[in-house]
Amino acid sequence: MLLAAIAQKAGHAVGLTILKKEPLTKAVETFGADVVAYSVIGSEIDAFKQADDALKRRMRATGKRVFRIMGGPHPTFSPGILDEMELDAICQGDGERAFPELLRRLENREDLAGIPNIALTSAGAEKRELIVDQDAYPFADRDLYYRAVPYLPHTGLRSFITGRGCPFSCSYCYNHAYNNMFKGCGPIMRRRSVEHVLAEIEEVIKRYPPVRFIRFFDDIFALRADEWLEEFSEKYAARIRIPFYCLMRPNTFNEDTARLLAKAGCYSVSMAVEAGTEAIRNDILERRLSDEEMVNAFELARKYKLRTYGNTMVAIPGTTLEDDFTSLEFTRRLGLTVPTFSVCSPSRGTKLAQIAEENEYLEPNADLITRFSALSPLNCYTRREKEIQARIACLGTMYCTVPKFMTPWMKRLIRSRLPLGIARKIGFSFTVFRIATCLFPHAIPRSPVTMFKVAVDGIRYFW
Repeated sequence: MLLAAIAQKAGHAVGLTILKKEPLTKAVETFGADVVAYSVIGSEIDAFKQADDALKRRMRATGKRVFRIMGGPHPTFSPGILDEMELDAICQGDGERAFPELLRRLENREDLAGIPNIALTSAGAEKRELIVDQDAYPFADRDLYYRAVPYLPHTGLRSFITGRGCPFSCSYCYNHAYNNMFKGCGPIMRRRSVEHVLAEIEEVIKRYPPVRFIRFFDDIFALRADEWLEEFSEKYAARIRIPFYCLMRPNTFNEDTARLLAKAGCYSVSMAVEAGTEAIRNDILERRLSDEEMVNAFELARKYKLRTYGNTMVAIPGTTLEDDFTSLEFTRRLGLTVPTFSVCSPSRGTKLAQIAEENEYLEPNADLITRFSALSPLNCYTRREKEIQARIACLGTMYCTVPKFMTPWMKRLIRSRLPLGIARKIGFSFTVFRIATCLFPHAIPRSPVTMFKVAVDGIRYFW
């Protein structure tokens, strides 16, 4: 939405296509597009490949060329996708300056070489840059997305990003690779001013009512109780007064940050669990978090009456099925409002994928793209173990939130041969309901029709 706003400000016409809702070829033909820009994370790449193959067939049939560029995490860390899909270019990292400059040169038929963060070969971008001034660009273009998903404006939820960057180096996350790739290009942690953030929120409240709940999507909303958070806490509480959700890390969620978040009006907070033992959490995932820090963080959230969400992974390279059940029990002990579980699928370009490959847990060219409840791509588990891990992912939320007397029955269900299709429908319907009612209750649509559409899309996403 931000890149669309920037492109429109530069005088370009912009459209949006959602692949599940409309064939790309039809959208390109209707809109008369000269450029198609894909934004891709690894788990989505197959859908984009299929759409792009259809577009290439159309170009060959009609003789009309469309410039195709891909941005997002996948091309940033897997630049070989440029050759694999025969793309014209990829964008690695920030695109706020790169994308409009690319469009300008295309329009003027100028050479495309040398644009920072734009790669024309799979060797990667010749020059790299970080966008430091986060206040220098227009607000995200929400109209574009609301036209594509018309029911969204009728929900009470609006999402914002206040800054970029994460200083931590968790082995399963792209951030450590990103930090290494852009080392020396500027500060990794970059933040919009409080005034810029609040001005966008106020505009959205005015233009797109009703706004009953706000979700901040920063990787980490606050590292410490600094001047920014102090100012945000004061001004948000005075000017916005709408409950919000944000992402934190257990070792940054201390008494001071919890107090300021609660003062501002925070309703729910996300803090990932990831693993139930320190050895796995720290030696394999490199989280650098003790059990004590985990327990204290969630106790602190309860003290300030903040609802909590967090994900725990199973089937982590180098672990056993019993480790997964230990994680299940530890997550239940933490007492999250909404705990979720997922089958680990190491992303290409991360340390965790490298660990799996070095230990030969992965077959050569193994498909690492799985959904939350898919079978593990690792070869160190039996088929039976993989099915149990998938049922943990499906039913873990229920296990951790039902009364204690029901846990033996739930554990037997997880270890049973219950078909995964049934486990997904039961478990994820429950999870979607709990997320909506416990984490974002203010955002639940008041219209039954809108509520139904949101529920269907949410359940379809998890299934």
